[in-house]
Amino acid sequence: MLARRSNSEASLVRSMGSCRLVGKTAFCQGGRLHRVPMDLPIKTEELLLDENVIKAINKESLSMYRRLHTLNLSGNQLELIESRAFGHNRNLEDLNLKNNRIDLHYPETHLALRTLSALTRLDLSGNRLSEDMTSCIVQNLTTLEYLSLARNFIMRLEPSTLKGLIRLQELNLENNYIFEIESGTFEGLRSLTRLNLAHNHIPCIVDFNLYQVKTLNISHNIVELFLARESEIEFQLETLDLSRNKLLFFPLLPKRNKLKLLLLSDNEMSFYGDLMNDSSAEVQFIQIVGNVTNITSVNLWDEMISVSLPELKVLDMNRNSFQYLPRGFLRGMTALSSLQLNQNCLKTFSLTEEDPLLFLQTIDLSQNRLSHLNFSISRLEKLNYFNLSFNKLQSLPSDLFTKMPRLTTVDLSHNIVSVCAYPLDNEERTLNTSCAVLAHIKSLKRLYLSNCALVTLPANAFVGSPLTHLDLSSNTGISLEASTFQDVAKSLQFLSLRNNGLASNQLDIGLQVMFSNLKTLDLSENSITSLHPALKKLPLKLLDLRKNQLSTLQQDVLQSLLQSLRVIFLSGNAFDCCQLNWWTPLTNTQSLIIPDRSEVTCNTSFKLDHVDRISQSTRNNCKVDNTVLKYFLLLLPTVVCVLTVFMMVFLSLNSKLLPKYVKAKCGPGAEY
Repeated sequence: MLARRSNSEASLVRSMGSCRLVGKTAFCQGGRLHRVPMDLPIKTEELLLDENVIKAINKESLSMYRRLHTLNLSGNQLELIESRAFGHNRNLEDLNLKNNRIDLHYPETHLALRTLSALTRLDLSGNRLSEDMTSCIVQNLTTLEYLSLARNFIMRLEPSTLKGLIRLQELNLENNYIFEIESGTFEGLRSLTRLNLAHNHIPCIVDFNLYQVKTLNISHNIVELFLARESEIEFQLETLDLSRNKLLFFPLLPKRNKLKLLLLSDNEMSFYGDLMNDSSAEVQFIQIVGNVTNITSVNLWDEMISVSLPELKVLDMNRNSFQYLPRGFLRGMTALSSLQLNQNCLKTFSLTEEDPLLFLQTIDLSQNRLSHLNFSISRLEKLNYFNLSFNKLQSLPSDLFTKMPRLTTVDLSHNIVSVCAYPLDNEERTLNTSCAVLAHIKSLKRLYLSNCALVTLPANAFVGSPLTHLDLSSNTGISLEASTFQDVAKSLQFLSLRNNGLASNQLDIGLQVMFSNLKTLDLSENSITSLHPALKKLPLKLLDLRKNQLSTLQQDVLQSLLQSLRVIFLSGNAFDCCQLNWWTPLTNTQSLIIPDRSEVTCNTSFKLDHVDRISQSTRNNCKVDNTVLKYFLLLLPTVVCVLTVFMMVFLSLNSKLLPKYVKAKCGPGAEY
C-alpha cells in the first residue's frame, strides 16, 4: 500500500529540463529560458514561465499545448507576440504579460489577443503602454472579466480606450499618469464592479455616476472635490477610498447608497459653517461635453451635505483639518462600528441621544486639541476601544466609562487627568467631579495612563476592573503604594513604570503584592540601584531595566528570575566591570534573549567598555587591585602617624639651628 502511494506521488511531481511538473501544471520560473520549452506533456493546462528571458512568442511556441488555460509570461523581455501565436490555444483563459515590453510591437499583440475567444483575465501591467497603445490592444476583447493596466504611461481616458469590454468586472489602472477622464469613459462597462485608479494625478471627480461599481479606489491622487450625480437610482457602491488626496470638503455622496467603508484619511477636509455668515453660499461646477453644458450647484457650506449613510460601518477621517463635527453629522450612520478621527484639530466632541450609534465599537480621537467631551448619552452598548491620547483634556465626565459595558481598551495618555477613588462620596457625585471612574468596568483589560501628571493613585481605583495591561509610564514623581496594585495583582500581565523617577525603595513598596500572572515589567528610565527580592516571586517573561543606575545584578534574584524570564533589556546602566559575576550565567542561559547585548557597558578605571569585551584577566586584575588597595588603606593611618612623630622629633632637636637658618636666608633688616 505504501509502495503504491509513493509511486503515485512520484508520477505527480517530475522534473523535465528547467521545469518541474506537478499534475498538469508546469513550473518553469526563473530558469533563464530563452524560449518556451517544447518537450512538456501535451496535456499541460498551466504553464508558468515568469522571470525568464523570453523575447518573442511565435506561432510554433505554444502550438502543441492545446489544453492550456493559464499562461504566465510576466517578468520576461517579451517584445513580440506574433499574430497567430495563440492559434492553437482556444482554451486560454488567464494570460499574464506583466513587466515586459509589449509596447514595442503592440499591433501584433492586438491581433494575437483577438484569437483568444475564452480569455477572461489579462494582465498588461508594467509594459510602458500609452492610452493609444492600450486602446489598440484591449478594444473589443468582449470576454474579458479582469484587466490590469497598472504601472503604464496612460495619461487620459476616453470612451474609445475601453470600448467593447462589455463583460469586464474588475479594472486596475493604478500607478499611471492619468490626469483626465472624459465623460462616458466607463459607462460602456456595464458589468464593472471594481475600479482601481489609485496613484494617479486625477484633480477632481464631478458627476460620478457608476451605479454598478461596488469598490472604487481613488487614493493617492490630487482630488479636491468628489461630487456624485444627483439621482434617485440606488448606487451599489460599498467601498470608497479617497485617502491621500487634497479634498477640501466632505464628499457629496450618492443620495441612495450601500456604502460600508468610507476612507477619507490624509486630506485637507474641514467644515466651514462657523466661518460663513451667508449659509446659502453656493458654488457652481460647469461641465462641458461637446456642445452640452451641465451646471451643478452645490452649497459647500451646508453641513448636512454628508447625506444618509445607513449601512456605513467604517468612517476613517484621520489626518484632516476638522475643528468640529456639525450637529447631527453622525445621525444617519446607524450601522457605524468604527469612527476614526485621529490627528485632526478637534476642540470638542459630542455624542447625544440623537446619534443612535448602536453598533459603534471603536472611537479614535487621539492627537487632537480636545479640552472637553460631551457624552450626553445613556449607554454605548458595544464600544470596546476608546482612544483619547495626546489631547488637552483636563477633566472628564466621571461616569464616562461606566456607560460602556463592553469597553476593553482605554487610552488617556498625554492628558492631564486624574483617577477617582472608589466609591465616590456624595459630595463628589453632586459636583460631577472631573476625575475618571475606572473601577467596576468588568470588561476593561487595557488601560494606558502614560504622561497624565498622576501623583497618586487612590485606593480601590481599579477594583472590579480585570486589567491585564496597565501603563503608568512618564508620571514623574508618582507615589506607589502597596494598595495601588492590590485589586489587579491577579489579572495584570503587562505593567509599565517607565520614566517615573522611581528609586529602589519606592519600587519595593509597589511590588509588595503578589502578581501571579505578570509577564512583562518595564522599569526602564528610572533611578533603580538594585533589584529588590520581591522580583523573585514574579513569573516574568520580559524585564526592561534600561537606563537605570544599576552597578550589578544580585545573583539570588537573577537566579529566580531566570526560571521564567525569556527577554531582558540592560543597556544604559553603569555596571561595575569588577562585579560581573552575574553576566556569564546570564549569557549562558540558552532560553534567554538580550536584544541590546551589544550596547551593555560597564565602568573600568578609565572608561566605559562593552561587557562582552571584558576578559577574565581583566576581572582577575580587579581582584588584585582591590587587595592592594585594601592593604594600602589599612596601613595609611600608621604611616601618617610615624611620619608625624618623626617630623616633631626632628624639629625639636634642631630648634637652635632654625633661627640661624632663617636669618641666613632673609639677611639683615633694612635701616630707615
